Amino acid sequence: MVEPLVHFSVAFSALAVSGSSSRKAAFAAFFALLPDLDVLLHVHRSMTHSILILGGIAFLAALLTWGTKYWIYVPLAAAGLVSHLLLDLFSGYTPVLWPVYNRAVQLIFSSVTHIGSTPTVTFRADVLTEPVRFEPFDSLDAPIFTSEGLIASAILLVPVLLTRVYKASRKTEFRS
Repeated sequence: MVEPLVHFSVAFSALAVSGSSSRKAAFAAFFALLPDLDVLLHVHRSMTHSILILGGIAFLAALLTWGTKYWIYVPLAAAGLVSHLLLDLFSGYTPVLWPVYNRAVQLIFSSVTHIGSTPTVTFRADVLTEPVRFEPFDSLDAPIFTSEGLIASAILLVPVLLTRVYKASRKTEFRS
């Protein structure tokens, strides 16, 4: 299971590096956390992890906000949601195409490098599936954060935040 901090960090950093303001990147990163709210209903990776369901909601939001100043937030929210689903595809079975495809999907990429008389690099990609089952759990035994997730999030967030602070201080310096 990808930790909430990693979901937030990936979405925030990707949008911030691509030129979005910190406010817009944080907005999208907040939406990257929303699919996991299904744990409050004692299920995980349920219909909130379907690109078809989330895409339908995004489409309705786009229709409702079309022509208003709020329309720009729909693609940002969608980017956050999609980043969540992409990360989850690599960490476990995710029902990304439910209800059209009643199987949860997991993607596994690996590579092996052999250094010897003849160096070789082997790549492998696997798409695994299993039937979709939305089964309630009694308790979710998963970490809120791990040391690896904390380090990865720091690597993603610290440079972006330091760059933003530096640029803000330079603007203040020029105004003085």
